[in-house]
Amino acid sequence: MKRKIGWIIFALILIACICLYAVVDKNHSIYDREIDSSEYISVELAKGDTLTQSFVSEEDFLDGINIKISVTGGAAEKEVSYMLKDNEGQKVTSGKMSLEDLQSGKYFALKFDRISGCKGQEYTLEFTVSQSMDDGTVIVYDVPGVQEDTNFTVRGEEIEGTLALRTITHRFDVETFVVTAIFAVYVILFIKWLAKVFK
Repeated sequence: MKRKIGWIIFALILIACICLYAVVDKNHSIYDREIDSSEYISVELAKGDTLTQSFVSEEDFLDGINIKISVTGGAAEKEVSYMLKDNEGQKVTSGKMSLEDLQSGKYFALKFDRISGCKGQEYTLEFTVSQSMDDGTVIVYDVPGVQEDTNFTVRGEEIEGTLALRTITHRFDVETFVVTAIFAVYVILFIKWLAKVFK
């Protein structure tokens, strides 16, 4: 009886830990993920240059935006500003961030306070290189193919493609939970099997 209670307690603790682990920054790509990254087109932005990208949110909440970014020159010398507008052109959120922590060629997170009631709503991101202390540029990536309900402009000119952008929603993710749970069960069964073999 004590052994069964022990296993029940262990199982409950394990499930709780897996649930905590499954609360992640869930990303949704607005571009075609089937296109290989080698086909992405580099778009250079100098100080003062602005791009806009419209998209429709798949999630009810938004906690940030990930953009694939590289730089020429020093990343610490550059600062970007952003503004997110709703479909009526009203500002929803805005901010400024240094690129000091940028890992060039990786996705860079623009985090902001949670926005709710987003699912199915259209938003437009305005992204500007607000500061560059050297002659370098900020590079973003144009993924070939215009996706439904999106529009991409650079310096006021429409681009035939979609910005390499992902929305961020911090929430419980069922897929992560299931994969982690299966892995945990596999490890437990494997350890039990080893214990029997070497007993």
